Amino acid sequence: MKKNIIALAVASAIAAPVAFADAPVVYGKINVAIEDSKDYGTTTEDRDSRIGVKGSEDLGNGLKAVYKMEFGADVGDSFGGLSGRNAYIGLAGGFGTVLMGRHDSPFKMSQVKDVFGDNTFADMGKKQVTGGLGLGGKSGELRLDNVIAYVSPSFSGVKLIAAASGAQSEDALSAVKDEQNSEAEIANAYSVALTYGSTKKGLYLAAAMDNADEEYSETAGQEWTHTRFGAQYKTGGLLVNATYQDFDADIANSDEGSNVQVGVAYAMGKFMPKAKYFSTDYETAGAEDGTGYAIGLDYKLGKKTTAYVEYVSSEDMANATGEDDFTSASVGLIHKF
Repeated sequence: MKKNIIALAVASAIAAPVAFADAPVVYGKINVAIEDSKDYGTTTEDRDSRIGVKGSEDLGNGLKAVYKMEFGADVGDSFGGLSGRNAYIGLAGGFGTVLMGRHDSPFKMSQVKDVFGDNTFADMGKKQVTGGLGLGGKSGELRLDNVIAYVSPSFSGVKLIAAASGAQSEDALSAVKDEQNSEAEIANAYSVALTYGSTKKGLYLAAAMDNADEEYSETAGQEWTHTRFGAQYKTGGLLVNATYQDFDADIANSDEGSNVQVGVAYAMGKFMPKAKYFSTDYETAGAEDGTGYAIGLDYKLGKKTTAYVEYVSSEDMANATGEDDFTSASVGLIHKF
């Protein structure tokens, strides 16, 4: 009897990895900070906390199905419910990966490592850093709806990433249905990026562009183009990177111009001091060019938990209050699971 029980236990242990090989993975990140910011006072703010499920299924012959559903979870505002982030299904193989759904644009995917990522005011897509340039003032950090995307395999470190997105939705088209509905195409907006290397180690280079025609936007005649060049070098504990971006938009009340961001960080044991400089050169008449910086210190409390302090200061950069200068100090905690 004991032998049978032992044999059954061994068989179960061997079979378990097979049974759960295609099981989805639940993951996420909770990031909350206490912020003291000009004109906002002192508040506790969620910083893009998220939860998701992802996985794959081996289809044989080197082919597999891949999927992900990720949601934003605002833990700082009565939980705030869930918001949509990347959600897709696709196929992956020796040819690369093809996916459909909602996903970051290749332009956004091409970004260098942002040492102030998810900071309310210092993230590379925030208005205090980009001066409000780009569609929606998001510095090209767009997540495209109704997308079909392709990521190539690596060719000696070089990857091509491309995506196309059709007209946003029937609701978006309803106001100009006669003019636009018959013109809607799968590539009313497209985004492409060419990258070399990895942001995790060594040299990384990237060039990317977004473009949308007048059929893509809710209102006719709103066209935009974003261009980005990024470079990064990471060795040991040192990280140095730079990004140049140019934004051109045929949209009413939209600023045009270019933006530069330079970041540096150095990991020393559990500590990592970090800094970022940013500037914006406006082409819009009457707008003053702006500059700013951010400094901070991360401390590793554990493998998945990090505490941090950060300070942001900018002058003549666009922000929600309309002021010419802005400052913000924060202390926060991140846990990944």
